[in-house]
Amino acid sequence: MSNTPVNRPGEEPRLRALLALLGECHRQRQQAGSESELLSGVCQALVDLGGYASASIGLACSPPPAALTLAAAHARENPPRDWSEAQQRPGHGQDFPLYSSEATYGALRIQTTGGSQFDADEQRIFELVAQDTAESISRLRHTAAQHQLESRLRQLSRALESSCNGVMITSSTLLDHPIVYVNPAFERISGYTAEEVIGLSGRFLVRDDLNQKGLNNIRDALRNQHDAHAILRNYKKDGTLFWNELFIAPVRDETGGATTHFVSIINDVTERINYEQQLEYQATHDSLTGLANRNLLNDRIAQAIALARESGLLVGILLLDLDRFKLVNDGFGHTPANELLKAVSARLAGCVRDTDTVARLGGDEFVVVLSRIQSADDVAVVAGKILRALGQPCVLESKEIFITASIGAALYPRDGEHGEALLRNADVAMYRVKEHGRNSYRFYAPEMSHMALDRLDMEGNLRRALERGELLVHYQPLLSLASGRIVGAEALIRWSHPRIGLIHPGEFIPLAEETGLIIQLGNFVLNRVCQDLRDWQDDGLPAVQVAINLSARQFRQDDLAASVRKAIAKYGIDGELLDFELTESMVMHDVDNTLATLRELKALGPSLSLDDFGTGYSSLSYLKRFPIDTLKIDRSFINDIHKDSDDAAIAQAVIAMAHKLGMRVVAEGVETAAQLELLRTYECDSFQGYLFSRPVPVDEFTLMLRHGKTIDASETA
Repeated sequence: MSNTPVNRPGEEPRLRALLALLGECHRQRQQAGSESELLSGVCQALVDLGGYASASIGLACSPPPAALTLAAAHARENPPRDWSEAQQRPGHGQDFPLYSSEATYGALRIQTTGGSQFDADEQRIFELVAQDTAESISRLRHTAAQHQLESRLRQLSRALESSCNGVMITSSTLLDHPIVYVNPAFERISGYTAEEVIGLSGRFLVRDDLNQKGLNNIRDALRNQHDAHAILRNYKKDGTLFWNELFIAPVRDETGGATTHFVSIINDVTERINYEQQLEYQATHDSLTGLANRNLLNDRIAQAIALARESGLLVGILLLDLDRFKLVNDGFGHTPANELLKAVSARLAGCVRDTDTVARLGGDEFVVVLSRIQSADDVAVVAGKILRALGQPCVLESKEIFITASIGAALYPRDGEHGEALLRNADVAMYRVKEHGRNSYRFYAPEMSHMALDRLDMEGNLRRALERGELLVHYQPLLSLASGRIVGAEALIRWSHPRIGLIHPGEFIPLAEETGLIIQLGNFVLNRVCQDLRDWQDDGLPAVQVAINLSARQFRQDDLAASVRKAIAKYGIDGELLDFELTESMVMHDVDNTLATLRELKALGPSLSLDDFGTGYSSLSYLKRFPIDTLKIDRSFINDIHKDSDDAAIAQAVIAMAHKLGMRVVAEGVETAAQLELLRTYECDSFQGYLFSRPVPVDEFTLMLRHGKTIDASETA
């Protein structure tokens, strides 16, 4: 019996046709550039070469299989529209799954005409075609995915390369999170090249500046692998600080489980941060001196009080006001005065610790907050230190200026539980210093508040005193040393209160200066003196010249000369009967305006006297420029003239100098015959003082004029 296989008639051509069909399908798979070309080619080959009625391939999706790529047996036949229609076509059909080692993609359906069945060889060929098609689908899809990924990577790379923000990618799997990539913007922002930073830890930009709140957010994000945002101080290659608004996010693997990298977006926001800091600084600091302003001061006081509550320590508040700063401002102008305020600010800052606060409230008023102090003695030490520091000379426009301050002190919790109360009480204490000579400090005491209330009450009473006629003018006689007769008087205002009695000028004149009432008081004195001069003239009494003191505020009135002219005209007196007394501090500042005002007054007839000569910063060059008629030697040089050779020499020199300049000399405060005799020897022109008379009411002075009272008669009496 032979083992040689016996081929049935027609079997060999059929096998050759099937092999040719398999080869054509393989060729279609090799040439196909896309899935649609592949599926169409395979189906067409099965119809054209295999002679089958139709071949359909359905690809699985949801619900599977819905998407079909179909080919018909004959061109004139319409292909099925969907998979269910393909299955319902008449004739015999069979499905072959499209599966590869990776997945099942769908099914291949081949349909014959009539009822013929597929033999084993056909089924084997169809299975191979289906399997090869599935592998080709897998390859094409993988290639397409790879191309898509490469395209996305190219787009991402271009985006990273052209981004204006810095990008840094660090590994999350290696120790210390080394850098694996930086973009050009990172190089531009940091100053480092990619070669210099690849492999370094991602935190190298922070350097040693580790005390930053935002670093905790970044550390937590790296540890727990989540997004984070922080604004950090970073440092460029050259050491320059820049503010980095950092966004960090984890990069996970294909499964979405493990984190492989971190992407950090670096945004240089230095300009924005600097602008914000500038705005914040302007909102909390004085624009002229750079010291804390009132807003920041309130916060610092609140912080100091909170610390004091916890520690059981004290808080000291020093409120200081520069003495007579207005004279500097008026005399030198705003720009030099501002420079002086800056110098004062620097000296104050040098007197305290870094933990203390120096603030400017405005004008020439400052506050010092001393935190965590043990006792009031600590505050006193600082106050004394400030007074000594301010006592050093300042040079303004090549001139030495000496500045002093009045300081009020308050303690927490003794003098108040909150900042407002402490500042108010320190202010009360400061005003008590002003009233008692300035250039010192005082601690607040409860009774000072009552005094402050008394000041308010006195201000109201003073306003009413003008309306009620409670103000008087007293006259202190001025006598000629040659004749001993009364040649003039100094007009001095007095306040006769209906309940208190006579109030000394030292108690209400400073208040009038502060409140501006001094203008009204000055006008009252001017008109009262003119009225009295007119009455004496009408009574036929000897003509005398009356001296009127001008305050600094009065002297700087724009309408001062007009007021004097009006009073002279109203009472019909000779302007030469008036003498205006000015202090050195008034005339030595703003020389041009001073000279213009003095000339306006002189044109009306009055004489001009320089009061308290020698007690200020006298300038002989100014003295010869001003139309001054009389120098008044201050009583401080007269008191010991008969006992102190220096005082005697000064008085003698002033008298001689004044006479050389064509001026008269008046000695103030003469109380003894010995003083009077020396002044006669020095050829002083006239004097006033208790040796002859205190200031007296107008009626009493009128009697002196009427009786012709002289110094000799007084001594005899």
